[in-house]
Amino acid sequence: MKKIEDKVVAFWYGKVGENHFYDDYDYETFWKGRDYENFADQIAIKKLLNKISEPRKIIIDIGGGNGRIAPLYKKWENIIFLDPSYTQIEEAKKNIKDSQKIFFIKGSAESIPLDDNLCDMAICVRVFHYIKDARRAINEINRVIAPKGYLILEIPNKIHFKARIKSFFSFKSIASYEPISRSEQEDIPFLNHHPQKIKDILISEQFEIIEMLSVSNFRSAFLKKIFPLNTMLFFEKKTQKIFSKIFFGPSIYFLARKK
Repeated sequence: MKKIEDKVVAFWYGKVGENHFYDDYDYETFWKGRDYENFADQIAIKKLLNKISEPRKIIIDIGGGNGRIAPLYKKWENIIFLDPSYTQIEEAKKNIKDSQKIFFIKGSAESIPLDDNLCDMAICVRVFHYIKDARRAINEINRVIAPKGYLILEIPNKIHFKARIKSFFSFKSIASYEPISRSEQEDIPFLNHHPQKIKDILISEQFEIIEMLSVSNFRSAFLKKIFPLNTMLFFEKKTQKIFSKIFFGPSIYFLARKK
């Protein structure tokens, strides 16, 4: 691990002063009232992690934010936590138990300051909202994953069920493979991607798709008022794999293995 530590330290101190557009974003506030979505993510990630039986040596969390999902991969021997925001990394250090065991590094999905084929696992969740060029990001993630290594990738789905209904009644097609912007601020990208395009890119980058999951399938303020959280999560767990076949939910998860 000396190799990783040297690389992280050298990069980290060279970039501390740089700001990122969500340095001031309050993720604690964002997740208030979103327990269903948070637990739906956790259900999916646990399912996919449990499919990996190989030795768990080096994992990188790409765009880890404030460390929300870090407890799910704590069994890995070595953990690299990457985020473009210095502020978010500092929050993650406070939020993650035993954070001294983690190597924190400043970087992005499109530019990862690590050697080729270093990690045997990469996880990237709730990051592709900010990714304009999906192929470039996946190519870079591929670079740092070792042969036979794994990737868990979550993408915001532009053709989820509610979007299709809205498209039908508005006569506005969403069939294009190009990402669609949902940004409320001009200077901050917020994009939804076509899951079939992401799948095609993964395959072209020499990944084997092992599993797909449709996540947050019942995300609705109306349903949250009617049903208890446990009931919603019960049906969420039952439908994630089935609904992935039709790209139903607002989040699509891929478990892929590098050839």
